[in-house]
Amino acid sequence: MKKLLTWGATGLITTAILDPLIYAMLDQPIPWLRDLLMFAGGVLCLYFLIKFRHEW
Repeated sequence: MKKLLTWGATGLITTAILDPLIYAMLDQPIPWLRDLLMFAGGVLCLYFLIKFRHEW
């Protein structure tokens, strides 16, 4: 579970940061809602990692 949350946090936050850059280079509109949801999911995974760090 710890590894899944770690991968989720790093993958979602990294994708949320890099996705607007890719869309800007392709001259396409940036899907802000999707990027904000990905970032929020990554932060939630990070929160669960910190909250339950002693239980796993």
